[in-house]
Amino acid sequence: MLQAGIDNAKDLLQRAIPAYAAGKLDKPHDPHAMGVLYRQLGACRMLSEGIPEPVFVGQMQSVSAYLARLGKMPEDDKVTSRAGVFWDAIGGQYWEAASELAWHSRSSHNAAWEHEDDFLYVWFVMNRYFLDVPKGDDEQSKADCEERQRALLDRWEVVLEGGYDPRRLVCDALLRGDEQDFKTGFIEVADAREAKLQGQIEQRLLSQEHAAWFLPYWNEGLALLRLAERDGLATDDHCSMVPQIVRAPNTYAYDGGSWGRIDFGPRQRKG
Repeated sequence: MLQAGIDNAKDLLQRAIPAYAAGKLDKPHDPHAMGVLYRQLGACRMLSEGIPEPVFVGQMQSVSAYLARLGKMPEDDKVTSRAGVFWDAIGGQYWEAASELAWHSRSSHNAAWEHEDDFLYVWFVMNRYFLDVPKGDDEQSKADCEERQRALLDRWEVVLEGGYDPRRLVCDALLRGDEQDFKTGFIEVADAREAKLQGQIEQRLLSQEHAAWFLPYWNEGLALLRLAERDGLATDDHCSMVPQIVRAPNTYAYDGGSWGRIDFGPRQRKG
């Protein structure tokens, strides 16, 4: 199944890249679809070959394809919670690209296409790590940022109307620097994802080809672990659906034109 995932992704990309470059694929979902294809190619190659580099390249290509369109996208077409490419940028440690994604994303809930709790989840992460950043070591600036980020979590609690969302626990733990709560929330989010995927497989809503890489590779989970580690939190060596090999640092330099070639050869970062 992994080889089928590789072959099908390459076949679709061979046809999509020229059309995307020519501006012919101009529907709101097309940049997301390009990201999925590169994510599939990288994940399947990583799982097949047992090395992390294909995922890092796929993440770069996913992000660069999406950023090629994001700045020109009408606000009504932007859905911040459709964050697969954003997680790719964080998981691949392409921090400047992740910041650019955050700056160009919609800053309000798009009621036509997303639930507000889904929006608040991604918007909190964007603000905490890329948009609402303290100025140096100024304590008042840090306090102001934390207050604004806490306000997002408070709004999220209102939206839940007494319900429970483990993603909120994860974000609250990141804000407070609480390792144990982060671990608890992370496991709950991972378990919920796995249960959802298993249900989709049973209902034949998810093909065996996609399940072959969806189940063992969770790009959002990798991104959450990267953020926790960036905050200095200790994380488990072995985490559900995040292969140990992709936890290694990415040594590749981001290239905004990487989406234009399927077999793109990345450069090493300087320093």
